[in-house]
Amino acid sequence: MLLFWIMISVGIMIYLACRYLDLVESNLSGCSYVRDNRLSFSSAGSLGRVLRICLAENMLMMPGVFVSKGVADASEILRFPKDLKIKILVPWGGLMTSMVVFVVAHNVLKLLSLSS
Repeated sequence: MLLFWIMISVGIMIYLACRYLDLVESNLSGCSYVRDNRLSFSSAGSLGRVLRICLAENMLMMPGVFVSKGVADASEILRFPKDLKIKILVPWGGLMTSMVVFVVAHNVLKLLSLSS
């Protein structure tokens, strides 16, 4: 069941990359992190688009880390459209939560089978 949710989340991330990546990158064009990722992964096709939106989502999820390192513009992050932020962060959070639960469950089951 958990793998099903991970696959759904990955499918949603592919859709978001196809639909919203250009809009996300244009709203964060002053962030060197976004510009550098666009240059690095623009030739990687669909996988590169998914990777770029995931990296932008990381920056939006933890802006303090990126601003303190000087690779993100705090004013652009604050001006980022709230509705778009919710559209892209909710599936990303769901994917990360599913992955963490999957890894924890796998390790617990592994420990239980070793003790038997």
